[in-house]
Amino acid sequence: MHNIKMEDFTLSELGVFLGVVGGIFTSILLTIQKSKCDKIDCCCIKCHRKPELKTNDSFPSPKP
Repeated sequence: MHNIKMEDFTLSELGVFLGVVGGIFTSILLTIQKSKCDKIDCCCIKCHRKPELKTNDSFPSPKP
């Protein structure tokens, strides 16, 4: 049998890896948050929600 040994990695490489994984996770959450879908079914995670739709009334009108 072959002994497979994982190579050692530096702390900076671990930081880069965690940063990339965190960035991917954050971008997925932001995409879901900004979507207008009320039913989400992705990667064995199911969610039924009521997204708030922003109307033009919720933004302040510019002063003349």
